[in-house]
Amino acid sequence: MKQKSSKFRKLIALAIIIITMLLLLFVFSATRSALDVWDRLQQLPEALFYTYSALIITGLFFSFYLVYKLLRPTSSLFRKQEHEEVSQEAVLKEITHAEESGMETSALRREIEHLEERKATGKVYVALFGDVSTGKSSIIKALLPDAKVEVNVQGGSTQNIHQYTWQSTSGDELVLTDLPGRSEAEGSLDLMAQEEAIRAQIVVYVTDSDLSRSQFNDVLELLSFGKPLIIAVNKSDRFNDEEKDLIQARFMEHFTNNDSPSAMRIVFVQSGGEEEILKIYPDGREEKTQRERKADVAALAESLQTEIDTQTELLESLRDASVFVLVKQKLDIAKDQFRQEKAELIIKSSTRKAVLGALAAVSPGSDLVIQGVLGTQMVKGLCALYDVPVRQLDIDKLLDFSGSQMKKSAPLLLAVAGNGMKAFPGLGTVTGGLTHAVAYGLIFDALGHAVNKTLQQRGKLQAAPAAITFKEMLSEDLESRAKLFAKLVFDKRRSE
Repeated sequence: MKQKSSKFRKLIALAIIIITMLLLLFVFSATRSALDVWDRLQQLPEALFYTYSALIITGLFFSFYLVYKLLRPTSSLFRKQEHEEVSQEAVLKEITHAEESGMETSALRREIEHLEERKATGKVYVALFGDVSTGKSSIIKALLPDAKVEVNVQGGSTQNIHQYTWQSTSGDELVLTDLPGRSEAEGSLDLMAQEEAIRAQIVVYVTDSDLSRSQFNDVLELLSFGKPLIIAVNKSDRFNDEEKDLIQARFMEHFTNNDSPSAMRIVFVQSGGEEEILKIYPDGREEKTQRERKADVAALAESLQTEIDTQTELLESLRDASVFVLVKQKLDIAKDQFRQEKAELIIKSSTRKAVLGALAAVSPGSDLVIQGVLGTQMVKGLCALYDVPVRQLDIDKLLDFSGSQMKKSAPLLLAVAGNGMKAFPGLGTVTGGLTHAVAYGLIFDALGHAVNKTLQQRGKLQAAPAAITFKEMLSEDLESRAKLFAKLVFDKRRSE
């Protein structure tokens, strides 16, 4: 064992010596080459010397620039794209185009009208977030003693969105929005509360301790809206000055990698309310009782006033921009749903025509002509739905690729079509055109969904990817789909 260890160490030592020698040889060779080049440059005419030197320096600079571009983190680029500004003009143009396509956009129009109404009031909208029982409602009650705010020490008392108007000491009117606690809904921030944060100009996140993992994610999500964020640490009477400094340092440490940590402020508040205490009398009796906790929200009020005084115009523009982003997101979702519904109608209509066209074919080969025309119309209809320009050449290429895939699956399709017809008395014994009609139903249904999926994912018609998707969809759920189209054939035959 010792001999093996000794041999291994000797091999390592030998390898180190060899690597060192090779490294020295490389250094000597590189040095000699560099010196040779320098000597030759010295012998050149002055104009040629400076030209050659400039080329070398330019080449080195360009190489370093390429390395920098390759190694530079790309997250900032992604964030720039994620927070790309969406203008009101661009959003209204998209809404108009959507309406011309037949989409219902009244809710989106109302969102923009609601923004204009808020702007006209001149009030500052502040949204209060936080987990259940962190004291959001109690903070509002401390700011507005006369407001009718329901405060429940059991937590979870805010089941809906409530708004209260508060006038600061400087005369500014603020609308405080009390939102349901985050823990009352599964997953991330409730959609309704999230949208209200987007509509607000300032967001206050209320917590009564250091941040948990879910709270940390909530704060990151709120910061992504681009609004000033105030973290209000409630029940601050439980912490001494040293503990407050430690909590504040932890918060700042959590978000040092955030794009805009300066947009976040941390304040300590005491929302008041009631607390349960245990009284012990001289005779040893114990009694539980409730007492008022003194409220202190001056730091929050001061922080809100500072935000208003220092960046009034910015608050307005940030709110406007985020609302337009919200409308754009809702429009994109509505557009996707609209296109999916319309695409299903186009596919269903084209598939029905293909089945009936196969039944109507009176001469050998005439069904191929009919199906070619129907297939072209279906692809053009789907492309028009997605505002994708398409050439006849692209459609022909798609149909050719799909045709080669279809030929390989033809025996299976005909077999499945025959089995599907057996479910209908008097139809299962008929072959030929009826079987082909059911098979065409399977083909058109798969082709239409393949084209729709390709347009949805890629934004353009690409024949090869669409043909691959067509092949995958052609074999999906064959039995039930065959029965569906066999029923169509059966109903058509029965009506004749």
